[in-house]
Amino acid sequence: MNASSNDNFPRVVRKLKLFAPPIIVFLLAFIALSSSPLEVFDEAAPYEIGDEAQLRVGLVSRQMKTEGEVSEAGDKEKYKILCSSTRTMMTWGSYLARCDTFKRWVDQCARSVELTLGNLPRAADPVQYDATMYVKAIPPVQENLGKTFIDVVDSFGIRDGRVPEEVEIITQNQLQSSLFPNHETHIIEHWYNCDPSDTYIHEIKESNPLKVGAVCNACPRPDIPEDFPDVDFSMIDEYIEGTHISHWFLKLMASEGWDEDKMNDLLAENEYGTGMLYYHVFRTFDVIIVTPKETRDKLRYGSIQRIVSVMKSTVPVLVEVQGAAFEHFVDGYEYPCVYSKEGDKYPSLEEALDKLKDVSARKKCQEVGLRIAEDFD
Repeated sequence: MNASSNDNFPRVVRKLKLFAPPIIVFLLAFIALSSSPLEVFDEAAPYEIGDEAQLRVGLVSRQMKTEGEVSEAGDKEKYKILCSSTRTMMTWGSYLARCDTFKRWVDQCARSVELTLGNLPRAADPVQYDATMYVKAIPPVQENLGKTFIDVVDSFGIRDGRVPEEVEIITQNQLQSSLFPNHETHIIEHWYNCDPSDTYIHEIKESNPLKVGAVCNACPRPDIPEDFPDVDFSMIDEYIEGTHISHWFLKLMASEGWDEDKMNDLLAENEYGTGMLYYHVFRTFDVIIVTPKETRDKLRYGSIQRIVSVMKSTVPVLVEVQGAAFEHFVDGYEYPCVYSKEGDKYPSLEEALDKLKDVSARKKCQEVGLRIAEDFD
């Protein structure tokens, strides 16, 4: 399914309430089973906050069976999906998020879908899947894999000429889809880390100094002078502290009343889990800065999920505008809380921070951020 042009934007499925970040596997079942297309949108179109995108699928009414029907029909009636990758990749976060974590939700919420995790079968093995998703790598062509998809994520070395013709591609945006002109592509934007059902709104109040934070894995440190007046800046670099939040969460949050049991209890909750731990970290700050990762491909094709995840936490977000992906996002939404290290189109970091010392400016960031987050709901 190639991305089609549409006046409505963005091309995320708004109002699809699955409560888990790795939405891709479940959408594969939608794509493969439904006779109606999954709506996707042209990234070149303008963003319109509040537009309702429609997910036109017949899966629930025509294909998905009720729990009772599934029990009667048995496993033979289940739609069988394999989520796999290379042995090395299956230990990485991309695979765990898209496959391992999400399996718990498929098992609970999609009883007519059987999601299997693990290595690819041999071509001669007596197993048959209806669909296979292969994460960040190119799978072999095998009949017993069924309809086969590659979720490219940020594996930018995967290019059109290397992928078998019959394999379909999941990308993050239209620019990334343009790398695969000879393949069917499905644009599935990565949504935020967590979808809390509570109505918590972070309180915006006078703060001196202004507590500013950044949380990222191997991202550049925002260039804030140590003597910048009335700003207290902290950066958590997960490349140093640990790639899973449980490695460093208590070091930061013990003073806020957290202990290991409380942290582990939240991690075990499917509806909240890891994403909610990040929200609790974000909410200790007045402002969170989100910077892009400074590689050519990430700047051009990278997901804006990291921005939206913080917006969903209701904490004001200051975005560094660098690269096509971030620039298109903030310009499309006319998001006011931005800065740039180059040129005069956007404020400098110092100018942006001075502005955000004002409560009303931070409330505006929060207001627009929440409206944007609704588009990824």
